[in-house]
Parts: sequence; C-alpha cells; structure tokens
Amino acid sequence: MRDRTKLLLVLALVALPVSGRLLWFHSGWYQPPEIPEIDESQIALPLPEYRPLADQPLETGGLVVIDLSHNNNLEVDDLTPLWDRLTARAVTIETLDDSSDSLETQLRGAIALLVIAPTSNYTAEERDLIADFVEDGGRLLLAADPTRPVPPEQEDEEEPLDLESIFFPSSAVPAINSLANAFGLVYFDDYLYNLVDNAGNYRNVKFTVLSDEHSLTQDLETIVFFAAHSLQTDGLSLVNADENTLSSLRSGETGLTAAALAANGRVLALGDVTALTPSFHTIADNDRFLSNIADWLAAASREWDLKDFPHLFRGPVDLVQVSEGSLDPRLIARSGTLQELFQQSRLTLSLRAAADPDHDTLFVGTFDNVDLVQDYLATAGVAIVLAEADEEEEEPQDTIEIEGLGTLGLEGTTLYVVDRSADRVVVVALAEDGEAAIQALERLTSVDFSGCVHGEGVTVCSTDEVQEGLGLEADRDEPGQPPGEAVTPPRVAARSEAEAAFEAQTPWLQELAPETYDLTSQAGETYTYTIEMDRSQEVMWVYGWCTVTQEQLAQNWENISLVFTLDGESVPLDSFVRLEDKSGDLECRTHYALLADWPSGEHELTTEVTFATAINDGLDDFPAGTHIFEYRVHVEESSA
Repeated sequence: MRDRTKLLLVLALVALPVSGRLLWFHSGWYQPPEIPEIDESQIALPLPEYRPLADQPLETGGLVVIDLSHNNNLEVDDLTPLWDRLTARAVTIETLDDSSDSLETQLRGAIALLVIAPTSNYTAEERDLIADFVEDGGRLLLAADPTRPVPPEQEDEEEPLDLESIFFPSSAVPAINSLANAFGLVYFDDYLYNLVDNAGNYRNVKFTVLSDEHSLTQDLETIVFFAAHSLQTDGLSLVNADENTLSSLRSGETGLTAAALAANGRVLALGDVTALTPSFHTIADNDRFLSNIADWLAAASREWDLKDFPHLFRGPVDLVQVSEGSLDPRLIARSGTLQELFQQSRLTLSLRAAADPDHDTLFVGTFDNVDLVQDYLATAGVAIVLAEADEEEEEPQDTIEIEGLGTLGLEGTTLYVVDRSADRVVVVALAEDGEAAIQALERLTSVDFSGCVHGEGVTVCSTDEVQEGLGLEADRDEPGQPPGEAVTPPRVAARSEAEAAFEAQTPWLQELAPETYDLTSQAGETYTYTIEMDRSQEVMWVYGWCTVTQEQLAQNWENISLVFTLDGESVPLDSFVRLEDKSGDLECRTHYALLADWPSGEHELTTEVTFATAINDGLDDFPAGTHIFEYRVHVEESSA
C-alpha cells in the first residue's frame, strides 16, 4: 500500500470518532441571548437630601464644657458643627481633657455639659457632681451610638494589636449608662434599622414621628440617624420610630425612642452621634435639629450660689471694705489674687472705697462694724449682737442670731450673706477680726467650704472654737480634762495651701513615724503610727490607692469609702484635695490635706478605709471590710 494511502487512512480513523461525536451531540449553532438595555432610573438608589441651614443665632453667652476625659471615641472634627453653632451664640467652650482635671472646678461656671461617645465609666463621685449641676439648672447633652465602641488598647507600641478587640470590640453602652441611669435614662445595646423606607441603607433610619411638645423639635419634618441606639426614659420621648423601624435586640417592639428628655427637661439623650458630625448634619432636617440643640444648650439658666464663687456674680464687681478709716493693706495684697481669679472667670474686680449701685459687690469686714451692710443682714434674717460688759458680767457674750439656725458665738465664726434683691448680686463676708476677715476671703478664693453650713442666702463657717457659756457643755468639759482645757486640734489648711505644700513635698504623717508595714489594707487590721514633734510643723495627711489600669481604679473607688477623724471630730472629705496621677506604671487616686499650727499635747488621727466588696488592684485581691490607719502625734510643750 502506498504511503499516501496509509496516511489518509490514519487521518480518517482519527477523524471518525470526532465526527461521530459532533453528529450525535450537536443540536445547532450557539445563539447568544438578547440582552435588554438597563433602565438606570429603576435601579438607582435615592440619594440623601442635603438641606444645609442658614443659622440665625441669638448671642446669649455662657460657658459650655465638653467632657473628653472618658476615652471618648471621637474624631478630630466630629464636634465641629455643634462647636460652630455654640460659638455663633457667643458661648465659650472648654474641654475637660484628662481625668485628673477637676470636673467640679470646670462645672462651677458652666451652663451646660456635653458627654459624647464616652467609653469608660463615670464614678459615683462624678455622677453626684453632674446631678448637682443639673439640679442647679445646668443642662446635659448625652450622645452615643453603636458605631463607637471601646477602642482597642495597645499598651506597648511594639506589641501587635489584639485582633479580637479590633474585630469584636467591647460595647460602650455601659459607659454612657453609668451616667444616663442617674437621670432615669437607659441606652440599649442595639441598633435601629428599617428595611422598608430608609436613607440609602437599612441602618440609616428616617424619623418623622417627632414630639410637638418641645422647642427642640420645632420646624422639623424628617431627621436621619445613622446607626442609632434605642432609649428608654421616664421623661419626654422627642424622636420616635415608625412601625417599620425595628431593634436588633428588642424583638417585636415598635415606636422605639431614639432621642429623649429627662430631669425636667434639663438632660437630652441622643441615640446617635453621627447625625451631629460633618457632613451628616446637613441631611434632611438634621442641621435645623443641630441649631435647636445649640439654642437649648445656650438657653440654660443656672442658679449659682456661694459654692460656685466667683461665678455667682453677673457683672463688674466692686471689692469694698466694711469699716470706716484707712484701707487694710492686707486687703490690697489679696485683691491681686482675687482679680486673677475673676479674670479667669471672665469677670472684673475693682477695689473701691464705696460700692457702685450699678455693680455687683463683695463686702469684707468684721462683726464690730456692720452699719454699711446692715440692710443685707436684716434681709437675710441675721442680727449681730455685741453685748456691753456690766458689773455682773465681766465678759459679755457677743453672738450672731440667724433666723432658722439659732444663736452662735462670734469667736471662730465666719459669716457669708448672698443678696440678690436689687437686681444685682451682693456678697457680704464678715469675721471676728481683721485676720479672720482676710482668711474669709482666702476661703472664697479656694472655694473651700469645709466646716460650713449653707442656708437660704446664708453660709456660716466655724473653726470649732467654743465660746464660754455657749454650745454644748461636753464641748468645754470633756471627762478626764480640767474645765476649759479641751483638746484643740491642728488647723486643716485650705486646699490651695495643701496643693502648694504637696507640690513642695511636705512630709507625710507616716514618714515621720518609725513604724513601717509590709502589708496593709487587710480587713479588720489597725496600722498604728507614733509621731514625735519637738515643735509644730506642717504635715500632709494622705491616703492613696493605686491600680494597674484606669478602669480598675474607677471600679475600685466605686467600692471604697473613707472616714477621716481628727482628735475625735470627723473631717469632711471635701477638706481633702483629690489628685489622680500615675505612680510609675500604676494609676493612682490620692486624697490629701495639710495640717498646720499644732497645739502642744497629744493628738490622734484616724483614716478609716472600707471596702464594700472584695476588690482587685490588678496585682492582688483584697477582702471586703474595714481597716484603720491610726496616727498618734505628740507635740512638745515648747511648740505651743
């Protein structure tokens, strides 16, 4: 067979199965389907409607504090729209940036407080301060949302991030509830969503069910929250969801609340933060809502009292000496410090010989010359009685009679009267002598009202001096002591003095004692320190507690209570300066006071520490119970 024939035969055999497969399975040539043209109008999502508002603010003034000391989950410009709205109303804004800063001091002159996206809990002390602030007329804005959880912590930059804390972050709802619950508000750990009618995403919820009972929702038709918590309140629900808006947690519930008022309209709670931020604040009627919030904050009317000094004054203030004759040089020396304090509070103070009737006034004087302020004393129900000596009574009893309080001796007493009856604020500060009157001014400067009682327009402070013939018999004649020789305790200095002494590293009581203890803070134990002084000296009275983390510190202190006693008398906690700072790698809170002017003799001080529950500082466990630090101080006779 020729080669050519063989080749053709091979090719035919190869092609035969292929041809057979094609003939058997082929059912026609491929015809591509007809592709219809897409109607973009049918698939385009509705874009959010932006409605920027031309704000028309009224300049009202005031101070607003923004709390950023609780690890707030905020970006740099998140609060810019609200900040701009407030400054347009002539409002001054201050931020509380660190937990060691004094919340009490910051709130003293404020009309409103903003708490937005906190991620660490508020302590019981902070809650009480804020509750008092709201009760006095201050306003509180709370805001939190599901997209702002607790940020992941990285203690060491060289260590890798904890992926679990990144992908499964802890909720910040407990942090906002640690404050909100004090006002009957509850944030739920959920998010609201609407699958029927939303703003481009099921978690971008439109709200059209708005209360018509408050100016905050005035002129609003629709607002949009972007991932919002639902709320519960015993006050007024401002923003409510429709029947198609549901909760990721509260199954089956409708009509859910996303914004509410509480505490007689002084606390506003929002379930969303994003709606306040650029550029989300311009969607729908959010911008108008933002302006309404700014108006509401700026319209707050605080009721300031003496404990808010000098913020109770509203205009220029005259400092006037209540006595005839030459001006006391000590008053001139102290007026500079007072002027600095007033300037920090955006007020002016001038030392004058007589009060301007158009100005607020601070009168300072002594009980033996009160003619200039007699009308203010009478209005407050106060009478100064200076008795004259006669043959039967060689030592007359000089007293203060206060309506509703009774009769007090002048010795060791300081009196403050606040009068607002003539459309201006007048404060009268009186004491037994010139030195005590200057100390009364210093008490105002340091806002130190330990050892004081407050009434309606009247504050009385005492140094515990017992005037013969007045007070309780036991105060003068203690068992085992000769009559008239009761123990006189050292002076608990003003907090401003204590701060300066602490900064100067004044020794602590336990540093002067020979005793040391390897282990303390055990329930039922008493730790005794004996201290010998050959003369009076300034000493710090200190108690501190440290933990590994700031969160542990806050949790521990919620279960720690302190009782200080000095020579048998309780010393109020507000006599002590509170300091939060680091000691090495530990987070610490310290309470300290300065003790000075020690009389000779024996003195006993105790610091009683109670752990309400077992606590852990990150290093050790400590049982519940009470332990005591006892300081026995002997001062030599020569130090009197």
